[in-house]
This record gives sequence, C-alpha cells and structure tokens, in this order.
Amino acid sequence: MKVFIILLFLNIGIITAQEFEKYSHSRTYAEKQLEIALLNNADRNRMTEKLFPTEEIAVKYAELVLFKKFGEELIEFEKPYRIFFIDDYWIIMGTLPKGYKGGVFHIIFDSGNGQVKRIYHTK
Repeated sequence: MKVFIILLFLNIGIITAQEFEKYSHSRTYAEKQLEIALLNNADRNRMTEKLFPTEEIAVKYAELVLFKKFGEELIEFEKPYRIFFIDDYWIIMGTLPKGYKGGVFHIIFDSGNGQVKRIYHTK
C-alpha cells in the first residue's frame, strides 16, 4: 500500500511539473506579432489558398458579420442576395421586394483573409 501511495504522489508531481514546463507566449509577444501583421500588408499576396473560395462560404461568413451588426431578421428579409466576385473581393448586397421602399446592406471583404473593407446599410 505504501508503494502505491508513493507512486501516486510521484505521478501527481510529474503531471504538475509538466504543466509548468509548457511554454506560453507573453502579451508583449502577442502585441509585437499584431504590429508586424498590421505593417506587413504583403501577406495577402503570398497566400496560395483563399479562406473564402466559394460563394457559399462567402455568404456564410458575410451573414455572421451582418447578423451581428444589423440583426438576423433584417438581413434574412433582404434575400436573395446579389453576389459578385471582383478582383479577389466578395461584394454582397441585399435586395428588396419590388415596390418596397428602404435600403439594403452592402459588405465588401477580401476573399483571401476575410478582412471587411466596407460594410453599411442604406436607408
């Protein structure tokens, strides 16, 4: 029984030591990485695969952003969407029923990294 208890404590000690041995980056490191990312706009040109390569994926992403900003009910009302892919950017706009007065959403984002370049709703 003493051997079992000793082994148990040894295992607990090893597990605890492993937790403390894990390397973790600091906030300062994260801030520096953000600074580099914001300065280096050329990264967009080096990507070989687009994060949003298809219309279906682009719409799902746009809806996540639009629902949060304008509300799901409003955005859903503006279906079907007008969707264009121009120079590696997705341009997605809402539509309104004929005779209906009001505005629609517009969102433009980079197909490579999802960076929203413009988002607004007309009146």
